[in-house]
Amino acid sequence: MKTLLATTLLLALAACGSDNGGNNTPPPVPTLGATQVDRMGRAGVNTALTDPFDIETTTPDMVKATYNAAKDSTQWVSQFKPLIAKNLAILDSLDTVCGNQLLAGASAVAGRYDTLASVLADDRLYVRTDKTTCTTYLGVEANAVGIANNDCGGRTPLYNTIDVTYSALAIGAFSGVTNGFTSDSEGNPNATTFPFLGNPN
Repeated sequence: MKTLLATTLLLALAACGSDNGGNNTPPPVPTLGATQVDRMGRAGVNTALTDPFDIETTTPDMVKATYNAAKDSTQWVSQFKPLIAKNLAILDSLDTVCGNQLLAGASAVAGRYDTLASVLADDRLYVRTDKTTCTTYLGVEANAVGIANNDCGGRTPLYNTIDVTYSALAIGAFSGVTNGFTSDSEGNPNATTFPFLGNPN
């Protein structure tokens, strides 16, 4: 019995490896007020649009880390718009029809993706507090670019934000492209009870 228990524990430890070279020591607790380690307004912007193929630097995820650490919102557009515009061009081609991406310029000229790149580089969620209907991810941003709606915008844990993002970037709509996932493996999150997540597994 002791041998079986010891073997089980060893297998469990081996199965809980990490992507940090086998070092399972937890990182130190961050100091409050130190370097910002993450920011996320709109799902998928950093992952899919800043440097998704790790070609901008020789260090993987360096651009994504720089993006996450950027605190000064007045610098976001100048710092990240060129990168985002370049990758918007790639995503626009997913359906083999270039130019049907949301806000893409009609002609294949330099700057074709700058408008949407500027919007996405300002990576914050906007919410209309004068509205009571809240069912549309990117609702406020849609209004700002001429797609009229009466939604409060923002996002809840129930929104499939990645599907909306990929649809806007690939076909210029807020639906139609899916990543194939309809719920978390743990079940759907709770939209009414804090912390709005499913039970841990």
